[in-house]
Amino acid sequence: MRSAAFRTGVRESFGVPGGVLAASYIGFGALAFSSGIPVWIVIVSTVTIWALPGQLVMVDMWQLGAPTIAIVLAVMLTNARFLPMTVTLMPTLRHRDHRTWVYYLAAQCIAMSSWVIGMRRAPEMPARERIAYLCGLAAGFIAIGVCAGTVGYYIAESIPQVLQIGMVFLAPTYFFVFLIVEVRTRLVAISLACGGIAGPLLYLVTPQWSVLLAGFIGGTLAFALHRALEHRRV
Repeated sequence: MRSAAFRTGVRESFGVPGGVLAASYIGFGALAFSSGIPVWIVIVSTVTIWALPGQLVMVDMWQLGAPTIAIVLAVMLTNARFLPMTVTLMPTLRHRDHRTWVYYLAAQCIAMSSWVIGMRRAPEMPARERIAYLCGLAAGFIAIGVCAGTVGYYIAESIPQVLQIGMVFLAPTYFFVFLIVEVRTRLVAISLACGGIAGPLLYLVTPQWSVLLAGFIGGTLAFALHRALEHRRV
């Protein structure tokens, strides 16, 4: 049953989300080539970092000549945004048959794409199959990212730089729209609204810290509004 769930996850990764991800990683591979980064780093970073924003931070700091430790710390801070995603998805994956280390493995599979799809699909599946499905989904996405990034690296000279950047931003744009479509609770709707408003406003004040502050302030405000509405209803 679990192997079937894993295969289902792999198969579903090669759909529209996988196509958008492939286009984004072609752009990333091309940008890496333009930045003088070796192709093996494109491949290894896709498997280990497994987050396009974190990989873009890596490319940017590589161009600036930053020390390796600074690049690692910057990527870690960028990927800290996955902590809330992990906290919300993990309870849906729990089953008494799973050992503790399995959850740590599953946590490494969580990215924006797998989180959005996992939150939608997990409740529809038997509990014991959910982790296998998530791992299959992530494996498929990572394979797509590795292949597309390598292709983008070797065809970089035929892709204009403006198009490279545009392709990179396809994935976050697509998954933002996908997340809006999948809104099913008032809390999620309020969170999206607060974050969407706080982000641009804080960028005008402090571009360097806008994402972090928007997440903290927008999320806190959304939580407070949701609690206030729940209290009024009671």
